[in-house]
Amino acid sequence: MIYRCNGCSKTTFETSCPGCLNSEVSPSSELDAWHLTPLDPSFYPDFQYRSKGLIKDFLGKKKEQAQLNELLSNVLRKYSELKQPYFTNFIHTTRQRRGSDEAKQSGEYTQLDLFREVLVRKGFDELEGLPSLLDKLLQTTAFNSTYRGFARELSRHIRANLADTLRSWIEEAGTTFRSDLALFYYYLWENKVVFPNVQFNPQAASTHGIPLLPLQALLNSLELCEDIYYDILVERLGSQLEHFNPNQFITMYLVDAMDGFQFEAFLVEIFRTIGYDVKETKKTGDQGADLFVNRFGKNMVIQAKNYSGAVGNSAVQQAISAKAFYGCDEAMVVTNSYYSISAKELADMAGVRLIDRIGLQSYLDDYNQKLIEVFEVEEESA
Repeated sequence: MIYRCNGCSKTTFETSCPGCLNSEVSPSSELDAWHLTPLDPSFYPDFQYRSKGLIKDFLGKKKEQAQLNELLSNVLRKYSELKQPYFTNFIHTTRQRRGSDEAKQSGEYTQLDLFREVLVRKGFDELEGLPSLLDKLLQTTAFNSTYRGFARELSRHIRANLADTLRSWIEEAGTTFRSDLALFYYYLWENKVVFPNVQFNPQAASTHGIPLLPLQALLNSLELCEDIYYDILVERLGSQLEHFNPNQFITMYLVDAMDGFQFEAFLVEIFRTIGYDVKETKKTGDQGADLFVNRFGKNMVIQAKNYSGAVGNSAVQQAISAKAFYGCDEAMVVTNSYYSISAKELADMAGVRLIDRIGLQSYLDDYNQKLIEVFEVEEESA
């Protein structure tokens, strides 16, 4: 089974997060050690029998495990029935900012409180006896949604051997391979992609605590990925030095010289070049949306701001309104400048992604690299 650490957001096959074990922060969650959320709810600690001592285990283990199995069966059935639309829509439309205890003390109700009551009234009464279960199910729902998008993208990179597959994936994924390597191998296992040098543990799918891959095997693979990534960077720099054309490439200074409409048009070109499906909006009456992009099966609305000063709350508010009006999964504001503190706070509260000058430079780097690759292909075919 694969787990996600709620502390560092990395995925792992271990029942304790390797990345957090060396940190000074102590675990405070009952989700196994170090806040781990299993991809499969049947691996939740709530449904695993806990030893009560030799004699009590002998007398009651079988009966209690049967009760836990029945509880698990009921929870999985109800979760499956209610996942669409309740769980999936909840993670796409809300973002918790305050704990239930704090909210209740001030006489307020959080969206999570209300959502729990919605589910209880729909017959999900297990949430009353297991108060932390809803958090875990929501985390699993979000994780599954992310994984489905990841799997669709990774399917395009499968090659005849492991090294070529890793290279194809890393060329597009960049440094995210460091946090998503366990997802990579989980995809290979789930889709029965066989490489001679990858040996999965067949008991991992049904036995709690047994990793799909030994930790050392994963660490060895991470070293291989680092070598591959280093080679990619060296090759890209060499290619850029050989083929760079200052008249063709876009710099941030050229972006600064654009007007608002030119900036929007350029963002369309940027996102299309780096692999997104893009749709522009009308220049008037757009309800705060400048363009829509689609990737990983999710729709995102983008508000473009070509400013010389700091971008304030109004841009974030426009993105929030556009996300609600058009029913998008995500919202983003992109600028060649920076954001005010209040804009950052509002965006964090509302779950709006902010791309500032530094983030836009990363997009420009990807865009210019794609131009180099196109130039190389045209040169080879000439």
